[in-house]
Amino acid sequence: MPWQKFLGLKVPSSQSAFLKRRYSVTTDIRSFQLCSRQYGHFAVRGYAPAHSVQIYYGTLIHQVLDRAHAHYAGLRDPETEGQFPTNQDIENYFDEVDQALRVRGVQSVRSSTQAAERKAALRRLKLFNQIEGPELYPRVRDTEYRLQSDQGDYLLYGTVDVLADSPGWLPGMKGEIWDYKGANRPEPNTEKFHQYEFQMLVYAELYRERNGYYPERAILYFLNELDTAEESQIRPPEALLEVPLDPKRIEVALYIFKSTVSDIEKCRRKDEWPEPQAELLDKNTCDICDIRWNCPAHVGKYPMRYP
Repeated sequence: MPWQKFLGLKVPSSQSAFLKRRYSVTTDIRSFQLCSRQYGHFAVRGYAPAHSVQIYYGTLIHQVLDRAHAHYAGLRDPETEGQFPTNQDIENYFDEVDQALRVRGVQSVRSSTQAAERKAALRRLKLFNQIEGPELYPRVRDTEYRLQSDQGDYLLYGTVDVLADSPGWLPGMKGEIWDYKGANRPEPNTEKFHQYEFQMLVYAELYRERNGYYPERAILYFLNELDTAEESQIRPPEALLEVPLDPKRIEVALYIFKSTVSDIEKCRRKDEWPEPQAELLDKNTCDICDIRWNCPAHVGKYPMRYP
């Protein structure tokens, strides 16, 4: 019988392959540092939030500006190459992104203030386009510039909003990394200020590992600071923050990154996610959190909210 040919055949049991986890500065490290309990529920256990609101404004800002860069580069339409987007172009891109986000269920956190928040976001985007576009757009080398590094047990990755050529250098020789923030510039020496710097220091190391040298500059741009520029059409000093790229500070940032990954892995193994530290509590994060009603850090403060 044909099946007798297989008598005594032994098939080794399959061995599961080791898959390295990917850890991001923003999605993982900063989120865990801000609230490990929320990170554990949504990023690890996979619970779906009832309201996808926290990412609305940041996504809107980033995607509209990405379209503005593509407009100048002629990537969306070859006929616009070398042309700066008009206010009408920005409005069209804004409506396009806003509609796509709404279809996905991502929208402003408070329905009562949606109109005002959308108006403010559009105003800031137009101001950025008018103030920064003429100098920045011609220097943009790439957008959504992806960086990744193998750290042995895990992969460290990040995405830079803009990679731009440095003024005074030949194109492609010296680069600047830019990250857009849909927020006001935090006060120096605050936790949020250090978190933003930490992000750019890690990006600078990722850039070095990919290119062999550090970027010339690391720039944080706070779009909400443009509210004071409507009449002057001049960039407010608070809108742009250059992060000093000191190798020793970069080394410290990488140590913090690795230590935080270790903490996340410990929590994963135990499936225990402690409440956030009091000094790191962020009201906006807590206000929209679906598990805030039974959070040890807010006993009795928030009633249960139903989707």
